[in-house]
Amino acid sequence: MTELPESATGSAPLLLLQQLQRLEELLILEGTKIPFTGRKLIDEEQLLTHLAQIEQAIPESVALAQRILNQRDDLLKQAQQRAQEIIRHAEQRAAQIADELRIRQQAELEAQKIRQQVQQEVELMRQRAIEEMNLLRQNTEKELAHLRQMTRHECQERQQEADTYAERTLGEMERQFKEMLAVIQNGRQYLKQHQASRSS
Repeated sequence: MTELPESATGSAPLLLLQQLQRLEELLILEGTKIPFTGRKLIDEEQLLTHLAQIEQAIPESVALAQRILNQRDDLLKQAQQRAQEIIRHAEQRAAQIADELRIRQQAELEAQKIRQQVQQEVELMRQRAIEEMNLLRQNTEKELAHLRQMTRHECQERQQEADTYAERTLGEMERQFKEMLAVIQNGRQYLKQHQASRSS
């Protein structure tokens, strides 16, 4: 007979397992064999007692299992809601970044009209900055699409990855914006100095 820990006897599933093991012992190991028949005489009172205990333990085990399933469903629903909220915020932030990017591009076109005499190196730096931001925007859109797909299967893990990725992406875009603004400011300063030198 397999002994179960005493601390586990209060658990309905373990109690049910104990009763099933005890019933198995009663049917197989105990009882009096009837010669030449292959049968055994079993204590009817013990058998009925074990069956009653098993019958009592089954509803408790089923109820416990149902509670566990309900808790699991609640956790899954909460994780899915959290994942959907993260995706929604990320999409809103991506749209906001795209609007800011369009505004900056429009400002860049206006500024380009008065920067025609700026050195070729400044122009090349500006073009590289725009290309890097466009590439970063494309990568952001791809990662967001990938994130939406993965969160259906790994809600909790992808939630943390989305937070980390959003922080890193926003930091990188902030750095790129600062670099582009520095290029614009340097270009305007160069124009002012160039105009001042021609006036003098």
